[in-house]
Amino acid sequence: MLSRYILYIIERDVRQFFKYRWWMAGLISMNLADIFILAIVFTNLIKRLQYFQFVLPGIVVLALFASAFTIGREVSIEIRRKIHYYILSLPFRDWEVILGRVIAGSIRGLMYSAPLLLLAIILSPHPNIPLLLLIPLIMFILSLGISSLAIFLATVIKNFDAYITMRGLLYFLLIFNSTVFYPLSIFERLPKPIYYIAVANPITHAADLLRDILQVGVIYMDRLLYLTLFSMIFLFVSSLLYLKAIRQ
Repeated sequence: MLSRYILYIIERDVRQFFKYRWWMAGLISMNLADIFILAIVFTNLIKRLQYFQFVLPGIVVLALFASAFTIGREVSIEIRRKIHYYILSLPFRDWEVILGRVIAGSIRGLMYSAPLLLLAIILSPHPNIPLLLLIPLIMFILSLGISSLAIFLATVIKNFDAYITMRGLLYFLLIFNSTVFYPLSIFERLPKPIYYIAVANPITHAADLLRDILQVGVIYMDRLLYLTLFSMIFLFVSSLLYLKAIRQ
């Protein structure tokens, strides 16, 4: 059970998220445009692939990624401006601060992607109720890994401009070298390094997991295990680096 101090930190970060309401509105509009314009157009162009059904789970994962990653920007600003010293002056243990930040980032990802996920469930051609109940857990595991990755990046790169640049590069690598917009068969025709990135990409495994559950009614445990390992590794590494950063 989480301590009340961790819950305080989670509540603070979740409240902070709503300060980005105009950014969220713009991002939601972009996600809906991807679904209802891009997907419908490509569905009419591609006869052998129902692109609308294909891309919808990918957009859910994309939304979760973007929202969960915002915790990294806040951590980067706090470390650069030494604001974290104020948090440490409060009666919180170091590990409570770290765990609270990571969980808060995960919850923010779930909150933002929930409406898009609900749409995907409603439009699911093969709903499997027991497996549908696993989706929030899968999304939380992915969101935990993404928020941990964001904190890892924020603690490794101290210069804010360099952080923003690297964040954009990471967005490009993880989103466009994944199966969010294209099936893995497309990447097989591209240079091998691009294909290998797509295969190892946790975004690929998350998007395909959702597609398997929503469209086929099955789940492949190797994908879930891969996501879990990714999240646990980055949770552990980012926690150590964050701890080192706030103790300096």
